[in-house]
Amino acid sequence: MSLSIEIQKKQKGLEEKQVLTAREVFELEELQEIKDAVQEHLLFIGLDNRNNIKNISLLGIGTSEAVRMNTKYIIRTALMTTSDRVILVHNHPSNGLEPSDLDKHMTNFTSKLLEIYNIKLLNHIIVAENNYVSMNSINAIDRKYEDDKTKTIDKVLLIEENEKLKEKIKILTDKLQTYEEQAQEEEDEFEIIVELEMKRPQNRFSCEGILEIKKEGIEQ
Repeated sequence: MSLSIEIQKKQKGLEEKQVLTAREVFELEELQEIKDAVQEHLLFIGLDNRNNIKNISLLGIGTSEAVRMNTKYIIRTALMTTSDRVILVHNHPSNGLEPSDLDKHMTNFTSKLLEIYNIKLLNHIIVAENNYVSMNSINAIDRKYEDDKTKTIDKVLLIEENEKLKEKIKILTDKLQTYEEQAQEEEDEFEIIVELEMKRPQNRFSCEGILEIKKEGIEQ
């Protein structure tokens, strides 16, 4: 029998680098090209659990006013790169750093969905030509964000979790019933053997002793 194993390896050509602050992200070489771009660009930065960079990908190019944040692509990229943490970056050609309502909504919605896969959205950084803003630093990322869609997702996950729990309880209940039935069968077999032995006069005393010992064991 042959066993095929596929090993997930680190992305080649990417310098080992750890980012701990928004400033360090802003200074990454890969971000320099989008700072003064005339169109909005969305970058994905995948990290391990020590904030070492595993992957930097361009996920979208938009207009001078917006870039589409496709949550599906973000999650897929995070999973395919086995990222533990994610930082999103996009530029504002206008050099304004205020996150729009859409920026906030999509960031919080994406954060919520990433949590399902145990992936944390650390930050979403908006960059301009000479400056940046960290949405995490200005409390624009709501870790308890809810809307109709996230409530529906939570409800579905809760139902799924309850079904799994019910299945586990059923399995345990079936096992317990099997053990009880086996114990009862052994009890019945023992009593039959004792009754048969007691019918023999020479074994009456020893069998009564066995029953007495067994009763004491049960009482204890």
